[in-house]
Amino acid sequence: MTNTYHATPYDISAAGFYFSSYDDYLAKAADHRNDYGHLVEEFEIQFIDGDAFALFDALKVNQATLSTWFEHFEDLDEDDAHKAIYLASYEGCTMDQILERLDDVHLFEGTAIEYAESYIEETGLLDQIPEGLRFYFDVEAFARDLQLGGDITVIEIAGQSYVAQG
Repeated sequence: MTNTYHATPYDISAAGFYFSSYDDYLAKAADHRNDYGHLVEEFEIQFIDGDAFALFDALKVNQATLSTWFEHFEDLDEDDAHKAIYLASYEGCTMDQILERLDDVHLFEGTAIEYAESYIEETGLLDQIPEGLRFYFDVEAFARDLQLGGDITVIEIAGQSYVAQG
């Protein structure tokens, strides 16, 4: 689906315009004039319709970052978009930093307890403990300790819980 955007002039004597690509924006903005015939130079960029609102909002896309948005972010797949949202919203990364760190982020879809259960199973953490004692291991406390120790961060993106490592 093609995303739709609106360039709203800060000049109250000018009307805005819709666009769907960076070239479309450049073409319309190049000769956009207010009611007095003066060239409009500054716009607020708004996301109107499409699939990428959460990412657009997290990145706080504006006129200065619009070309980077179209070049690197608009067409990200869902997994990479969620990673970028995490980096922007929870780590405070800029667009350039996100591009550098995107491949280093690992998101687990689920709760902290589900992550802890998966971690225990994958690493064999309890294999050294006799089977009769394994029932005494408190997975909820382990998950809580992972969070409190900063080993994991629980986040919510588009109504879904994720666990980010480190």
